[in-house]
Amino acid sequence: MDYIIKNGWIVNGKNEKPFYGDLAVKNGKIEEVGEHIEVPSDFSGKCVLDAAGGYVTPGFIDIHRHGDWQAFGNGDDELLNRQGLTTVVNGNCGLSVAPVGEKFREEIAGFLSSVTGEVRQGQADVMSTMSSYLAALSKEKRSVNTGMLAGNGTIRAGVKGYAPGKLSDEEMHQVWNALEESLAAGALGVSLGVAYAPEFEYDRDGLAQALQPLKGTGIPITTHVRNEGDGILLALQEVISVAEELQIPLHVSHLKCIGQKNWGDTPVKILQLFDQAAERGVKVDFDLYPYLTGSTQLVHLLPPQFQEGGTDAICARLADPACRKEITKVLQQPSDIFENIVELAGFERIYASTLHTQQFGSYAGQSISAIAKQLGKDPYDTLYDILLAERCQVTMLDTIASEEDMLYFLKDSRANLISDAIYPAGGKYHPRVYGAFPKLLTDYVRDRNVFSIEEAVYKMTAKPAAVLGLNRGILQKGMPADINVFHLDKLQIHADFQNPDQYCTGFDYVLVGGEIAVEKDQYRNSKSGVLQRRSGN
Repeated sequence: MDYIIKNGWIVNGKNEKPFYGDLAVKNGKIEEVGEHIEVPSDFSGKCVLDAAGGYVTPGFIDIHRHGDWQAFGNGDDELLNRQGLTTVVNGNCGLSVAPVGEKFREEIAGFLSSVTGEVRQGQADVMSTMSSYLAALSKEKRSVNTGMLAGNGTIRAGVKGYAPGKLSDEEMHQVWNALEESLAAGALGVSLGVAYAPEFEYDRDGLAQALQPLKGTGIPITTHVRNEGDGILLALQEVISVAEELQIPLHVSHLKCIGQKNWGDTPVKILQLFDQAAERGVKVDFDLYPYLTGSTQLVHLLPPQFQEGGTDAICARLADPACRKEITKVLQQPSDIFENIVELAGFERIYASTLHTQQFGSYAGQSISAIAKQLGKDPYDTLYDILLAERCQVTMLDTIASEEDMLYFLKDSRANLISDAIYPAGGKYHPRVYGAFPKLLTDYVRDRNVFSIEEAVYKMTAKPAAVLGLNRGILQKGMPADINVFHLDKLQIHADFQNPDQYCTGFDYVLVGGEIAVEKDQYRNSKSGVLQRRSGN
């Protein structure tokens, strides 16, 4: 045996009551779990890890991050391990950095930079195909297990760029080829971002057609739906019907109801919708993050018709006073067609979190209404001025959700926890990048007793593993030795909206593949993470 973890409350990840016992690790796997494991007489004392009455859990699994470029050069390894994360999946919301093909690569990289960050130096070539991306990723010595989803929006952009309109038959076949190549390379599933350019160009039937290679495969789609505000029920019905037609599992990303008028009753209707789908044989589950403030691209505030054509076309519209008036007229009205965050949240709850230019850089982190007031301008024009000056490469924070709704969703058996961490180039991160998973434990297990420890751990381990078919997330003989040891009373999150770049503390040990990645809050960079490919690849 390599390690024996003694004297801990074992939380096995299967939503079963903890028991006091020991756990043995050998050759990167769990060798034994039981009430008492005898320490061999010749065993080194350094290899006995004393949990001292703390919890012993599977390593946490985040299946929804946007660290596509952070996965290189140990970019976010430490901040992941320091919050107990041992496995992550990138490429979400249809916004994966591969496969982009060749023709539109530079344009796509620019569009994605406010979510995934800028292309790593010398890595542009790996974006072309999923095979090239995963081949490069497999050479990285990470301390985190890493998987990838194929972004449906990126696949379309790689074929047609950000041009509007339906795909030709030839273009659709190119989409299918890129999708099939990605799956053959080992992508864990296909992510959708139907609210984003250029994917919003698909209508319901076009979306189903683009995903035809998935039909009957059992490969899941994970989707950021078209509308999380007034039109959320219609948006969910759309993707449920697509999954039903294709006979594949549906996983709804970062479920929430935007806008106070949609709180309370709408979540009940959403879960009823999922129940009805299940009765018809459609497997539906979902995830969410434990914050009321989200984060995405600022350009997403614009109605879809004004986002068509890519960055140059958008900027040309924003420079046209007549077009600005048209945009403002649309944004001032409720909509069940697109997600009108301006109308639902208000400019006082929308913050420009990454700003790069000399003109606006000093306003980073402030709300659009606060910036407008300082400039003596209308908030709509302020929004357009920022997008134009920054060429749309701006990330926003938006306070949009209800805690009651969040907990209502999270208590459902189909829910699992995510971070939805994005890594924009420049500016401030959302604190969820550093602290989403311990937040569930500190705020809602320890401090408020909303969840039991076994319920919370299940939603961070075995449940997300099952969504994407990962052979992880459970403490039992033969499973990979991804393990956390911590005392709940010592767990602390230090990241907040003012100072988000702060590590969590309180993890006694974090093991990845049987190697120690964190010991007493000291990062050891185990380099023992492995690439996660879809089963059969």
